[in-house]
Amino acid sequence: MTSSPHSTHTGITHADKVMDSLSSRPDEDVISDETRSFTASEFFDLTTRLTHVLAAHGLGRGDTVAVLAPIAIEAIAIRYAATRLGCVTVLCPDAGTPQRLSVFLSRISADAAIVFPDTAAAFPAGSVSLVLGVGPIEGVPDLLTAVGSAPTAPLRVDLGPDEQCVLVATGGTTGVSKASVRSVAAYDRLVDLGPTPGRRQLICTPLPYIAQTLVDTVLIGGGQLILRRTFEPVSIATTIAEQRVTHVALVEPLLVELLDGIEMTDFDLSSLLAISHIGADASPALRRRLLTRAGRPLLVHPYGASEFGVVSALAGPDYSLEHPELLSSAGRPIPTVQVRITDAAGNILSAGETGLINVRTRAMAQGYSVAPESSGFHDDGSFTTGDAGFLDSDGYLHIRGRAADERFIDGHSIFPLDVQQDLCSNPEVAYAVAVPGPRGGFGAAVVLTADATSSGDDLAKRHPWSIVIVDHIPTTEQGKPHRQQVTDLIWPSTP
Repeated sequence: MTSSPHSTHTGITHADKVMDSLSSRPDEDVISDETRSFTASEFFDLTTRLTHVLAAHGLGRGDTVAVLAPIAIEAIAIRYAATRLGCVTVLCPDAGTPQRLSVFLSRISADAAIVFPDTAAAFPAGSVSLVLGVGPIEGVPDLLTAVGSAPTAPLRVDLGPDEQCVLVATGGTTGVSKASVRSVAAYDRLVDLGPTPGRRQLICTPLPYIAQTLVDTVLIGGGQLILRRTFEPVSIATTIAEQRVTHVALVEPLLVELLDGIEMTDFDLSSLLAISHIGADASPALRRRLLTRAGRPLLVHPYGASEFGVVSALAGPDYSLEHPELLSSAGRPIPTVQVRITDAAGNILSAGETGLINVRTRAMAQGYSVAPESSGFHDDGSFTTGDAGFLDSDGYLHIRGRAADERFIDGHSIFPLDVQQDLCSNPEVAYAVAVPGPRGGFGAAVVLTADATSSGDDLAKRHPWSIVIVDHIPTTEQGKPHRQQVTDLIWPSTP
């Protein structure tokens, strides 16, 4: 691992900043779920008591605590409590099977695990020596039983700015999730983005990914969180209307489900300022259709990853039907970020030339807890993302897709994004996710519009790809398109 290039940070953790923010607005509602609402003082009290309870179980500075969490108020509080004790926290992804989760836990060398009634069944027995529960779980100590009698005096451990603080799981779309490592200072630069008063952020996607950073950013900045454990378009639209939500972040398939799954005129969504969509490269044709469905320019498309934070974002007037030429971009890189487009040898390419995307950000992780052979992290503090793209002459970043997915057909470079653009330009196609074929070419899973009359055979005659018609795109736990399942649907006999 390389050390952080910034070392002037005081060592105050993100959890300390959250607690300071809560102390400054004790009577404000700060976090709610389907049935409960906590004021800042109530949430401060819950977190403080949990800090004492964890300390009573022997957890402290340097211990790695894995949290298998649903989207729950207590999950957020327990993570802050562990951080206040000086622990290194990691919100675990749903790895699909206990065996895969066991591999992830071994990669992070977890000293303790915290499970919930919703998640305990997925926990691999014997993988961690200390297992604690939040709620009643057979054979596991319930932390909540001790909360009522726990001390209310704040308890915290001072950490240095370069001490490890947080591990952030990757999406795991190419295998078992990895975990990027951040120090106190590096994670602070990722999540402390300034004041967010009046922001009412809906969290309805799993906490281990972008949701955890949004939670921290909003609470540090003075905003409010509205939690929903499941995603269903009508329920989410109802929540936005009733709770006057201002911001929501969705992976691309969920954005499509939301905008296609409701009648926009049935809900008062006037409070909504932005829907951020991440996790895939929406084709310009799809973006155009979704903007039309939304009825106003409220979409935002950030480009980033858990390893390096946000690099750029297409938003505001740029992301509108008035600027169709920009709908293929991810916006301009933010001023504090360096983006270089290089060839395979590392030579910097000119504007408009497609190559590998290399970034350097203030929010960069230091590396992975267990580094693969080619991690992408470099000694100069930069990171090669594995994506291909280019910067145009106006400085807008265009993401073409994973570099490994590029194929040459009749001498032309083709990415899955090009296939999706071709298919989504068909008025009978609502959504399409393309993948490279196991023996060349491309295939796509396609969702048709409600009034479509075409079949898969009809589409195959008009588009030169292997096509399967589906009602819903298969997704990962994070909500991203599940590439392997899409591949298996298109080519089911492929060993």
